[in-house]
Amino acid sequence: MQVQQGVSRTLAILGKCHEDLTEFSSKLLREEGFGSNVELVHQILLEPIDATVRFTSLHRFTVSIGPDFEDCREVEISARLLIGESSCTAAVDIRADTENPLEEADGKKLVLHEEAIDGIDLAAATDFLKKAVRGLGDLIDPLVGRSR
Repeated sequence: MQVQQGVSRTLAILGKCHEDLTEFSSKLLREEGFGSNVELVHQILLEPIDATVRFTSLHRFTVSIGPDFEDCREVEISARLLIGESSCTAAVDIRADTENPLEEADGKKLVLHEEAIDGIDLAAATDFLKKAVRGLGDLIDPLVGRSR
């Protein structure tokens, strides 16, 4: 029963983090005034990596610079939780490709904001994630990474 409660608690927190990031990224997109050629995608990814599982709440918006998204810029807001047998890692970040077209970016993105914690138990990792996601609202300019 205790394991089920732990799993339920973890899933509830991860679901809430995803909802909060959906709201945050949608609000950011509205307030930044990128124009009408914008795509916003919200995803939840679960990936097994060796003896661990990674949960990612990913919120990506792509801004078209040229016609039909032929040249575009991308911003990713994500919360990640890596769950291993003896440790957990939690991270929240905002990454952007604001200078180069996606085809030339080679997967390299500028980190605008990042918070992470490593080597802790699952309850502490999910609590950290919840606080870090809420903390994004305290950033003065999330696309520059300055906090209040």
